[in-house]
Amino acid sequence: MKLLKTLSATFSVTLLALSLSASVMAETNTQHSVGLQFGGGGLEYKGDSTDGQGTGQAYIYYNYKFMPQYYLEIGLSNGADADWDCVKGTNNKWHCDTDDHKFDLQADDFKYDALIIALKTDLSLTERNSLYGKIGASYYDYRVSLNKNKIADKNGVGFVAEAGWAYRWDNGMGMNAGFQYQDMGDLEMKTLNVGINYAF
Repeated sequence: MKLLKTLSATFSVTLLALSLSASVMAETNTQHSVGLQFGGGGLEYKGDSTDGQGTGQAYIYYNYKFMPQYYLEIGLSNGADADWDCVKGTNNKWHCDTDDHKFDLQADDFKYDALIIALKTDLSLTERNSLYGKIGASYYDYRVSLNKNKIADKNGVGFVAEAGWAYRWDNGMGMNAGFQYQDMGDLEMKTLNVGINYAF
């Protein structure tokens, strides 16, 4: 039910944005941009978490500017654990950690892929600096396992949100840094991201 409401709200906003773009297309210059960003953070699966450490992700995306300060974004994201290691201790208990950090989630392997469709906006602070935010839908597919035994292998529709800071040079090149949250049903992921992009 939660995913259905999220999907419905996201598509409603997207359809509204697309209908508005048709009415202002003659007044605005079409602008495209492509970008790549990398991030790291942690995840929580059914209440057990990696305490903010241990996952990495890469995200490649395309933005279409349909109104001043409004964009439609389509991107592909994938990620995995960062060297999780779990060993079986006494009383059949598993102890899991990265190189220097222990965590609650009893898993030693995580992988995910997602198609993201989002509505993005920005607020100019100066000529080159701006703040941005985006919300959208994530069509995800993830797998969590322990000792090669699958704990979860799920796909579906989730929610994604991101907020951050961006900087753009005169030649169209830009950079950004932001915080991203993804809700994938039983799994939630939070990452800090940095990226580069090019507007044309």
